[in-house]
Amino acid sequence: MRKLPMDSWFWLPKLGSGFGEIKDVGVLYDSKLGFKITSEADLPKALAVLSRVLNDQVQLVSLCFVCGEPLVDDMGYVMCEGCAGSDDAYALYTRKFASLIDQL
Repeated sequence: MRKLPMDSWFWLPKLGSGFGEIKDVGVLYDSKLGFKITSEADLPKALAVLSRVLNDQVQLVSLCFVCGEPLVDDMGYVMCEGCAGSDDAYALYTRKFASLIDQL
C-alpha cells in the first residue's frame, strides 16, 4: 500500500504513458515540486488511475499541520499525537499559522 499526502507535494517514479492519465483526473504537477492531489481532483478516479499506474494500492493521508508527519487516524484532526500532546501544542500551532500568514 502506497500512502500519498493530500494537499501536499510529493514525488512519484517515472510514469511513462500514465503521466497524462494522472493529470487528466486533476492531479497537479510541477516539474520542481512533483505531484499534488487536492479536493479539486476527481478523487475516486485519481486513486484508481494512480493504483493502476503504480501497480500498488494508493491511500490518501492527511499530514500534521505542525510537523508534516502523516496522521494515523484521519478523523478531522489537524495535529498528530506528538504535536497535540506536547505541553506547548497551542504555541506550536500558532507559530506555524503565523509563519504561513507571513508568507502571504
